[in-house]
Amino acid sequence: MKQKKFFRTFMSASILLACSLQLYAQADDRPRLIALEKRRIEAMTHRDTTMLSGLLADSLIYVHSSGVIDNKTSFLKDIASGRIVYLFILTEKVTASIDGNYAWIYGRANVRFKLASMTGNIDQYISFVEVYQHKRYQWQLVLCHNARIDSNAPYFNNTVPQVKPGEVPSIY
Repeated sequence: MKQKKFFRTFMSASILLACSLQLYAQADDRPRLIALEKRRIEAMTHRDTTMLSGLLADSLIYVHSSGVIDNKTSFLKDIASGRIVYLFILTEKVTASIDGNYAWIYGRANVRFKLASMTGNIDQYISFVEVYQHKRYQWQLVLCHNARIDSNAPYFNNTVPQVKPGEVPSIY
């Protein structure tokens, strides 16, 4: 009888501790997630598919601003082959929120990239929403959705970051 009571008390305390630790980890993970996002961007701009592979979930859905949808395999293949080369991604107003095992990161970015099928660079100002999942003791990107922001729209005229041709700004 004493063993059952001890076991119930132990399990209740363990559950309470686990919940407390999860809430504590969530509060502390926002800066960690934003740092993880910076590492992912750095891996994309350096074409580091080894680093990217660990940051992306096998179930990744990546929606580009053009509407093209990639999965993990096709996204990594396009970066490794040079079909798409990200020259820089300059983020702003990046915010992270966490709910259980999922986190959302959203913001805006000035992106310069090249496509193998085209000459010249492409500059875009985008908004993005990304969903990370905490699984096996790590956060991985499961969904990325980008949308072009019309830089001629009146409400963005004064806030679009200006990047001169040939300039590569720091993402930090």
